[in-house]
Amino acid sequence: MNGNPGLVRVITHLPVGGIERRLVAVLPRLVAKGWRASVILIRERGALADELEASGIPLRVMPFMSRFSPPRIREMAAYLRENQTDVLHSHMYRSNAPAAVAGHMAGTPAVFAQIHNVGTWETSRQAIVDRWLCRYRTGIIAVSKAVQRDVVSRLRMPESRVPVLYNGIDTDAFQPDPMARERVRGEIGLRADVRMVLVPARLHPNKNVLGMLAAFQRVIHGGYTGKARLVFAGAGPMEKDLRKAIVEGGLAHEVILLGERNDMPQLYNAADLVALPSFKEGFSNAVIEALGCGKPVLATDVGGNAEAITAPTHGWIIPPGDAAALERALAAALAEGDALATRAAACRSRAMDFSLDALVENTHRLYCGALGIEG
Repeated sequence: MNGNPGLVRVITHLPVGGIERRLVAVLPRLVAKGWRASVILIRERGALADELEASGIPLRVMPFMSRFSPPRIREMAAYLRENQTDVLHSHMYRSNAPAAVAGHMAGTPAVFAQIHNVGTWETSRQAIVDRWLCRYRTGIIAVSKAVQRDVVSRLRMPESRVPVLYNGIDTDAFQPDPMARERVRGEIGLRADVRMVLVPARLHPNKNVLGMLAAFQRVIHGGYTGKARLVFAGAGPMEKDLRKAIVEGGLAHEVILLGERNDMPQLYNAADLVALPSFKEGFSNAVIEALGCGKPVLATDVGGNAEAITAPTHGWIIPPGDAAALERALAAALAEGDALATRAAACRSRAMDFSLDALVENTHRLYCGALGIEG
């Protein structure tokens, strides 16, 4: 190997999303550790493309009309050879499939696909194709042990070829900030004695936003004597249904819809409890972001949630889809009142296990190990 090892990441595009933001944060740090990094986009640029380029990471758009477009796969393989790529790392099925073929054609020494959620294959045919393509891969990266188990089962791969790389957050950005708490609460009209339950999620059926609303309604109308507000931070296809349910439930004064926000560290700090009653996750960034800000989390036992949250120290873990369990956990959390804040130190300490620095170091070591070089 001559000079710095070459790394190419492949992803569909760069919208404002958790996977994409992490890519933008991680790649410059890998460059600082000696990697020559670039990105191939197989659809279009996306909103974060300019930010990534501004950090010094070259981008190349190769718009695939289908997953296995021969001209585009040949173009990708040529790019990998020209850039003397040592590690090819793709994300999600639509990128993982063609990248495996291109990496094989180019003779790339290490080829990784990354799976970000359980049940990632939309059809049995996709799983069969991915299983066949594993012969061209060094391994498949899972974002949690739950995802690892799913990959091992669905693709019939040995666990040793499915390493786990947990997501990482910038713990300097996501940290306790009492001033932010006071400011944000003032902006959204919450007094200090109101318990704020924050749902930081896309308004999508998988996030169970209607179930969260129903549980909140039952708790506050079922004998809870304090003051509480349910705050949703996110947008999505369930917004219309959620607004209708709020009106029908007589919750117009108890529920706040903030829409998409770019100030999540401040919102976490304004909250007393963060709730994520999802039906499906891989490894939720929101969980570790909330913990980073010292906030306990009520989450369902899906994906890697229980790998990040040790109940009852850091919050509550409940079965997915269990309305009664969600109601009980929410009632127990609100009943703690001011005592919720006593969990802050333990939550913050747990988040440090999932820092961005840890993710970068673990990624660096994985790549070096695949190439047989010192990391």
